[in-house]
Amino acid sequence: MSNRDIIIEANSNFHHIAGENLFDKNDSRFREYREKWKKRPENFHIGEFPLFVDIEATSACNLRCPFCATTFRGKVIKKGFVTFDAVKRIIDEGVSNNLYGVKFNIRGEPLLHPEIHEFVKYAKQRGLIDVYFNSNAMLLTDDIARKLIDAGLDRLSISFEGITKDVYEKYRVGAKYETVLSNIEKIQSLKKKLGVKHPKIRIQTVMLPEIVSAFEQYKSFWSKIADEVGFLDYKEMKVKKKGIEYPWACPQIWQRMAVWWDGTILPCNHDDDGMLAFGNIHEVSIKDLWRSSFLNDIRDKHKNGMAHAVPACDGCYLRDSEIFKLTEKDKIT
Repeated sequence: MSNRDIIIEANSNFHHIAGENLFDKNDSRFREYREKWKKRPENFHIGEFPLFVDIEATSACNLRCPFCATTFRGKVIKKGFVTFDAVKRIIDEGVSNNLYGVKFNIRGEPLLHPEIHEFVKYAKQRGLIDVYFNSNAMLLTDDIARKLIDAGLDRLSISFEGITKDVYEKYRVGAKYETVLSNIEKIQSLKKKLGVKHPKIRIQTVMLPEIVSAFEQYKSFWSKIADEVGFLDYKEMKVKKKGIEYPWACPQIWQRMAVWWDGTILPCNHDDDGMLAFGNIHEVSIKDLWRSSFLNDIRDKHKNGMAHAVPACDGCYLRDSEIFKLTEKDKIT
């Protein structure tokens, strides 16, 4: 199989539907960053260092959403909080190697970490241009909103299913519709009061059946409140499909790396069981691992249509959802 036959696309499960496109900035370094984000996977170009690092502020979460890997991992994960020393270690190495950005979450809710605003502040002071995290916004109080604004947070993605209390609370188990909606409106008001445009607020939903049937209402409702409105493809978390051979390669292993709260380093942010863990930030550098034989072997399997031969990738819910979309598209065409 030729590399040219392999399907690989950056952010194919990440959809913009209304408002600003937060990746469309009139800034030369940001454009350089997003161009590399797209072209590196397409050309199977590794580069000297990842463009982006996901840093897990905490593995703990205050919700139990039924479609989330944190809920359906099949085992209880160890809860913990990343140290400032680890965050500095990652960012300092990154800055020395032209790192563009960080996201402060992988499996948990970052607002549970009491130092989250200090992490953001440090990342921005060190010159990173894309600093953000995803949140359910239940804990986005007036105080933390002000701290995040002052720290310079670039963007904040808030997960919100639907526009009604019934749909939202059905999927965001443990959240309160009124609280989250109020928190979103208040941070937008605070930005206006302070005369700032950051953080840009992206409202996104997992594309569930209830959302599909009320898509235009969802788009209209949130367009009045958020800076950007988008959605993520639904991914089946309960059942892993094993042994599927398909000419699809994951773009993440040419773009980014992930670090759990305890320092565990992973090639991507979808390996929730840590099957591909191959180092710890307190013992080895990200740069050494980025071009390691271990990771290059995984890349080779992906670009030769053999991703299913990598145990962690075989049944990965991102891979499964992308293959499902592509095969459904083939049926239509």
